[in-house]
Amino acid sequence: MNTLLPQTHLSAPMNSKSKLWTNPTSTSTSCSSSSSSSISSENDDSPFCSQRIPIVVSAFFNSHRSLAVLSGHVGSVSCLALCGEFILSASQGKDIIVWQQPDLRVFAKFGQGEGSVKALATVGNKVFTAHQDSRIRVWKVSRSSENVFKFVDSLPTTKDYLGKFMKQSNYVQTRRHHKRLWIEHADSISCLTVYNGLIYSGSWDKTLKVWKLSDLKCLESIKAHDDAINGLVACKGVVYSASADGKIKAWGRKEGKGEHCLKGGFGGS
Repeated sequence: MNTLLPQTHLSAPMNSKSKLWTNPTSTSTSCSSSSSSSISSENDDSPFCSQRIPIVVSAFFNSHRSLAVLSGHVGSVSCLALCGEFILSASQGKDIIVWQQPDLRVFAKFGQGEGSVKALATVGNKVFTAHQDSRIRVWKVSRSSENVFKFVDSLPTTKDYLGKFMKQSNYVQTRRHHKRLWIEHADSISCLTVYNGLIYSGSWDKTLKVWKLSDLKCLESIKAHDDAINGLVACKGVVYSASADGKIKAWGRKEGKGEHCLKGGFGGS
């Protein structure tokens, strides 16, 4: 089995009188090799003559250590995000805790009673929280207020909803005999990512939705996968979505248009 840890490459022969012989002048490491680093004995009498023994630098096992253990959530912790000097953690117990660096003390709590939190995303002075109740909530960070993390809106916004609910063409079938506006998620929102003035949300309803950061309006709803979407990441103009259908898909904006289209994908059958 290949190992992902950096390994020492040893080319010196095994000494049958010792358990392991290493060349003290060999200090090079590599993490890009496709096969495990190994040594083999040139002595036919050695018990290791027909084996290739993987050698792992033990120092890497001790390269990280626990600095602190933070506790205080009601349920299991579901996600983390950085927001300036703060670390935000959210849980299935509906609470969001704000930890202040560097001492990691509890600075504030917010979001209680808003539904289990599945994902967090931050940009500027705004925090976006995705919930099991199919809503995204928006919080504003303000030091001038006693309530530092203040709830300001939820997505889709009331304005967006009122502008679309009268028109039948804005409704889509979510399951038998049930319809929703295309701007609404129909199941838990599992992931969020922010990129280039937009926020992307992925849901167990198999859709990827695109929201404008400036006015929080929903711009697109994409039937992205055949099963629940579990992860999103964006980089260099491409948004990647990962799904329970075993596939990762790459999405990009069409030239001259605002809509996103499928650029490629991999995984699955």
